[in-house]
Amino acid sequence: MCREVLDAACRAGHRRQGFADIVVAVRAGGKPVLRIGWGCGEATERRCLQEWRCGDGIPVPAGKGRFPIDDIHDVLLTGPFHTALRWAIDSRGLSLDRLRERLASRGLPVSVSTLSNWQRGAGRPRRVDSLRAVAALEVVLDLPDGALRRLLAEPAHRGRRQSFSPGTSRPAAARLRAALDVSGDPGLDVPAVQDDVTVTVSGCLAVVRVVVRARRSGVDRHVVLCHVSSGAPPEIQAGRDTRLGRVRTDPEAQLVAAELLFAPLGRGETLALEYQVAAETCESYYGRWLSGAGRRLELAVRFEPEVGVKRVHRIWRLDSHSLHKDVAPLRLIDGRLAHVVDFDASPGFHGIRWAR
Repeated sequence: MCREVLDAACRAGHRRQGFADIVVAVRAGGKPVLRIGWGCGEATERRCLQEWRCGDGIPVPAGKGRFPIDDIHDVLLTGPFHTALRWAIDSRGLSLDRLRERLASRGLPVSVSTLSNWQRGAGRPRRVDSLRAVAALEVVLDLPDGALRRLLAEPAHRGRRQSFSPGTSRPAAARLRAALDVSGDPGLDVPAVQDDVTVTVSGCLAVVRVVVRARRSGVDRHVVLCHVSSGAPPEIQAGRDTRLGRVRTDPEAQLVAAELLFAPLGRGETLALEYQVAAETCESYYGRWLSGAGRRLELAVRFEPEVGVKRVHRIWRLDSHSLHKDVAPLRLIDGRLAHVVDFDASPGFHGIRWAR
């Protein structure tokens, strides 16, 4: 029955964007039901985004897309704000344009682009009129009073601030990109990034896997930037399905830009690019900058026994002028591995720091 319901959903063209889609077959009122959501573990069913029942071989929305608040209560409790808002919008089956109309009817003009930024994490409501709009969204989306505003009262990433560490210089990055003829739209989206890092007493080696998606046909390169705070600039080597093109270095900014070349992609096609970054010195943290929201990010840091790491924390910072913040402590798996995965990462610097 699970297979039949899933096949029916596929025939109906039901699609959700993102990674780690979880499909769970359950029964409601004795009829087969398909629930599709994001997440894993025991909370999967509570993180349900859409529910379908099988009728005449074609899935149709069950209950007109409305569910008890318990179905999404997990994300309302944990946030972040943009994820909770997007899940609430999806579960109610409303378009952003329809939301805009309902807010306007209440005397609260909010553009579709602003709503889009809020649900992607590219912006947060801060002004008084914006907070009034969020209160109205709670009513329109049939959420408990204050459910979204409570998440806004908390920082995007809570935690203890760490000592300041200079970030990547934007002017230097712009100069290196210009030297590689990167201007305007590169024609690529980056929906997912995976960093697998090994830390030794003599440096660190990162194996990076970047998933790219072409927005137009003929795209055949991707430029990556690597930065260190001390020591010599890192060395970049191409991995599978790619080759190294031009490399430009700014020793003063300790920044390297490299072209990764690959076979031309057709519009909508995806490819996983791999490359390695070797550094002679290793900071007490490793991380990655994300310029946009909604990407899948995975960080794995492995420590050789000689490094003697005792504690690890997940960290985040908004921009190069902000302080690192401890988001949460991490357990050293098998005494040597720290791992983080985020299926809906917000913009900023995401990383792992360690202490001996």
